[in-house]
Amino acid sequence: MATAELLQLLPVASCQKNDNSKIKTIPRHAEAQINYNDFYWNYMDANCPVVLTGVSENWECRKKWTFSSNKNSAPTSNENNTTYTAINFDYLKDKLSDCRVPVADCSREYFNSHVKKEMQFCEFLDYWQAQVNAYSSTVNKINDNPSNLKTTDNLYLKDWHLKAQLADYNFYTVPKHFASDWLNEYLIINGKDDYRFVYMGPKGSWTPFHADVFGSYSWSTNIAGCKKWLMLPPNEELKLADRFGNLPFCIDEQILKENNVVFYTVMQEENEALFVPSGWYHQVCNLTDTISINHNWFNACNVQRIWRNLTTNMKQVIQEIADCRQMDNFDEHCQTMLRASFGINYLDFLDIIEFIAERRLSSNSNGNNCNVATEKSSNFVIFDTFTLNEFHIRNDLECLWKLLEIMIQDKVICDSRNLLYRRCLRLLELMKGF
Repeated sequence: MATAELLQLLPVASCQKNDNSKIKTIPRHAEAQINYNDFYWNYMDANCPVVLTGVSENWECRKKWTFSSNKNSAPTSNENNTTYTAINFDYLKDKLSDCRVPVADCSREYFNSHVKKEMQFCEFLDYWQAQVNAYSSTVNKINDNPSNLKTTDNLYLKDWHLKAQLADYNFYTVPKHFASDWLNEYLIINGKDDYRFVYMGPKGSWTPFHADVFGSYSWSTNIAGCKKWLMLPPNEELKLADRFGNLPFCIDEQILKENNVVFYTVMQEENEALFVPSGWYHQVCNLTDTISINHNWFNACNVQRIWRNLTTNMKQVIQEIADCRQMDNFDEHCQTMLRASFGINYLDFLDIIEFIAERRLSSNSNGNNCNVATEKSSNFVIFDTFTLNEFHIRNDLECLWKLLEIMIQDKVICDSRNLLYRRCLRLLELMKGF
């Protein structure tokens, strides 16, 4: 295997910090022009969105799943007559036809989501191709409010774990700026379900107003087409809540302006990756036929946010079944309900934290000054491509130490002195003197 690229993280003082407190527009940077260290401190650590351009030029999916611009491929267009890369339906059918895929019907609401089903990938491609043929012969304007779209069905392939299904199919590579990914690092190595997705949809398909799972980061790279994002900084969504605290299913710019919501409109073009920070609510509409690669993840920068979200949801679970507190195994029942509603529970979270800590401890050289960033790389590889420099490893461990000190003060963990408490103490002991 070729030498892995070093993710060179330096102390924050080495970074030219941006003032992100009052951004007027979401900044854009060419991926090749912003280094890993600046991205880490200015955007991930600052929890600030950014668009990286020129991301997917060498990806297999961009070269093979779409037609290049110099081919006679009947490219797709949006309402402004901007021409975009066309979808290579024949190649996709030949390469991936037998896969079963998750599909949402964007014309049908089910609680706070869209109606979902599974279908053969070839069936979805046939539907999509029919949609392309239908609107290529007629004018099909997209309303700014996706809920007003007039269609009998509006199918969107979402959350397809293609990389997990076909591990040897290298159709993309993780950009180095997003490589510090504790969630998928743990899940992939341990053979568990991951948070790496493919999205494909026709013009007019869309994703409702939401924040990402666990309050995680996400990145989304457009392989083909154009997406319109409406993005809200944390807590701005509260201005839209009804008297029961429920948020709307669908938003538009008029609703946001009427409620004095601070928001950003992002037109994401082909070959661009959008970094969505923790807790930023957003809604996404496909203005053309689109394909994108998406990851959800967390790391040292936002892991305390994930923990706060987890504890908040645990308190809600305990409150909902408080009248059952005298039942046997009440704590275990709460953890089961937490996993069902939030996606993970305390045990799952601690499994991830232990794995990341032990992996970095195995690579850490005792006695190195944590304020000095050496060139020494770790003895493990992330996404088959990247390694961490010494300062990066120690920064991860310092953040884990601070997190564990917070965790052992949590009422659920601390009061019962149960397995969770003992595991936290064991890990703190293991990390002494790192």
